[in-house]
Amino acid sequence: MKKLFFLFFPVILAVTVANAQDNLPLKRPALMHEMTPDELLHKAEIGKNFVETAPPAGPMRNVAEFDRMQGALVRYPFGIPLTLIKEMAADVMVTTIVASVAQQTTVISQYLAAGVDTSHCNFLIAPSDSYWTRDYGPWFESDSASQVGIIDFPYNRPRPLDDEIPKLLAAMLGISWYGMNVTTTGGNYMTDGFGLSSSTDLVWNENPTQTHAQIAQKHADYLGISNYQVVPDPNISTTIDHIDCWGKFLAPDKILIRKVPSSNSSYTALESAANYWASQVCSYGYNYKVFRVMTPSDQPYSNSVILNNKVLVPFMGSAWDDSAKAAYEAAMPGYSIKGFIGNPSTPWISTDALHCRVMGIADLGLLYIKHVPIAASQPCETDYIIDADILASSHQPVKYDSVLVFYSVNNGTYKTAHMSNTSGSHYKGVIPKQVAGSTVRYYLSAADQSGRHATAPFIGAADPFQFHTIYTNLAPVPDTLWFITVNDCMLGKITQLHNYLNFALSLNYVQQTGVHYPWFVDSMSVSSLPHVVNPGDSVAVRVKMHIVVKNPANQFVVDSLHFTTSAGTYHVILMINPQLLNAVDQKSQLAEAGNNYPNPFSNETDIPVEIRERGPVTLEITDTRGVKIRTLLSAVVDPGKRILRWDGTDSYGNKLPGGLYLYRLVTGNSAETKRMVLIR
Repeated sequence: MKKLFFLFFPVILAVTVANAQDNLPLKRPALMHEMTPDELLHKAEIGKNFVETAPPAGPMRNVAEFDRMQGALVRYPFGIPLTLIKEMAADVMVTTIVASVAQQTTVISQYLAAGVDTSHCNFLIAPSDSYWTRDYGPWFESDSASQVGIIDFPYNRPRPLDDEIPKLLAAMLGISWYGMNVTTTGGNYMTDGFGLSSSTDLVWNENPTQTHAQIAQKHADYLGISNYQVVPDPNISTTIDHIDCWGKFLAPDKILIRKVPSSNSSYTALESAANYWASQVCSYGYNYKVFRVMTPSDQPYSNSVILNNKVLVPFMGSAWDDSAKAAYEAAMPGYSIKGFIGNPSTPWISTDALHCRVMGIADLGLLYIKHVPIAASQPCETDYIIDADILASSHQPVKYDSVLVFYSVNNGTYKTAHMSNTSGSHYKGVIPKQVAGSTVRYYLSAADQSGRHATAPFIGAADPFQFHTIYTNLAPVPDTLWFITVNDCMLGKITQLHNYLNFALSLNYVQQTGVHYPWFVDSMSVSSLPHVVNPGDSVAVRVKMHIVVKNPANQFVVDSLHFTTSAGTYHVILMINPQLLNAVDQKSQLAEAGNNYPNPFSNETDIPVEIRERGPVTLEITDTRGVKIRTLLSAVVDPGKRILRWDGTDSYGNKLPGGLYLYRLVTGNSAETKRMVLIR
């Protein structure tokens, strides 16, 4: 389907316009945002000739205001200052509704005089009733083929010329038009682009022949809205009841709600609205982030327009303008916040400001990254999988090497990880696992061959997604012990096996001695194994080294300590200075212990020992925690082989219960530990 822009686009629908004009009084008073007394007499004519169409082919997505826009729709005679039009035309195409070619010429002259970039201006020549393009203007959706179209509705005013504008704009843009028979207005509607939208209960009042469920179903059928939040209007003293007079989605997880002093009649209702939204789960799966903007004199600061990377805010020339700008800057880092004073003849008022008079036009070739972010606390034990769908409404291929994850750890430099196309529009990438206590910030980026580039979130690195890493398992803390100095070996190092799970488990076994190097478990914080480790509890283990020498170096050899639990095996890495291990080689050891026999045993067992050089030798029996039970040998011994016998008793001659025991042979600069099992 062609999507074209025309600098001049005369639209002549003689029958439609004639019929519309026949429905109007010959002399109409000046229109206001509210219905005039004359319009109230014609209220029954709202939606009278509206023709509902079949909905788009689903699934579809309702384009959000903070998605990429290619233009903005305004109407002449203006309700907005030319300075605002100049600002918008610096970046996007401004489409101006004019009644005739003569009006178009007048507008071009005004634009040139005001310094507006007219190369970014085009015109829809069509009769209209008012300048409230937000209220009667089009809503945009993207269908199952990523084709952008317009959703129209009966405008809730008896203003038939305004009501025709969305259909005429669809024809001008060369895109599909769909009619949804729900009487409403754009000022009373906001969407997050993820299937959640909201209006005040005015939408129920304006559609008395439809049930609440039927209205919600229409939004689902035509816009893909699975969660339609209809809320009460907290502005007590107003008559418009539009949601943009007090609230605004800034992103799928952010909402701005105005704030007033406690003396204001709307104070309680507005605080209730803020608390309600703070308790609601956004489309990302966590509660909304609620931001407040102070409006002590009912300033219409929430009645703003998001236009790509800019936020256009109605300023009132009061001391509170700076506060409003600061509120937006806090809520939307990276966006350019710009304020505009209304025209003296059409000033901003509490219920009718900038948002009401400007309607964004979605990028018809929108490149959209659909991604539910990783948030809150995430396990430090695994990598983080990033899933996204890259939807190109331009129907140009996505550049295969352009889909990237940019991530930063603890405010460090951003690194990149490529995302791979797994099927259709779906892409997958990985952020490597990070240590517990890290803050990870990230955003996604993609480009297609139309020249478009997109990021998610929209503003990218200035306000990225973020999550924190925590232990969520049974985890040794720290998970690495460094033996660098002599004191490290003599005093030992402590690791704690902490249960971060929400259920208890059993610690069945702790490795007592080194496999490659002579470390050993000196003590534990529990008296026996197996031991139940409840949620939040820890088991502390002190590890020591026997062999020490002088002049430690900064190179390390590696061994590991193993914990065996009902949930699996966990490891603590032991990093050992090799200069502390110069006597590990068996050839330099003064003695070596053989395997005891029998093993297992019930009464007694023999432990063979070979002494290679005369020197001090100790052979100790310990429990699994390393606690000494009995010393079988402690003397200066001549070279030779001997058998040491143990009868399963402690130093006092008491018989010990069955279980796992250790025997440890210690010489001047080495140690060796082996296991044996006593059966009773």
